[in-house]
Amino acid sequence: MSLRKALDDLAVDSSELEAEELAAECARPGCTRIADLQVRSLTSVTGTVHSIAVLPADRAPELRIELWDGTGILEVIWLGRREITGIRPGAYLTLTGRVTMVDGRRTIFNPGYQMLPSNA
Repeated sequence: MSLRKALDDLAVDSSELEAEELAAECARPGCTRIADLQVRSLTSVTGTVHSIAVLPADRAPELRIELWDGTGILEVIWLGRREITGIRPGAYLTLTGRVTMVDGRRTIFNPGYQMLPSNA
């Protein structure tokens, strides 16, 4: 290993390393990376819940999360629900649904989901 390579490795941001590790973990057979999702395609994607939106009680019920797989963020919306047991920040999921584009963001509405063992 060259000195230059060793110094470059030390300089890599920890968030970049975390993203690379998560992307490798989320590369499950049959799943597509978020960065590679095509609009209108029916797909499966694996990642961790990055955030959950809490909506006011006077709005129609919907659960909104952001799923992150180390390559990008996918907005996920379940209509008619305010919560799903087990879906929380850090939860590891595989989702299946049709990709749409909403306000310039890749989005899946009402996907099928599978809770996975923690990737930590």
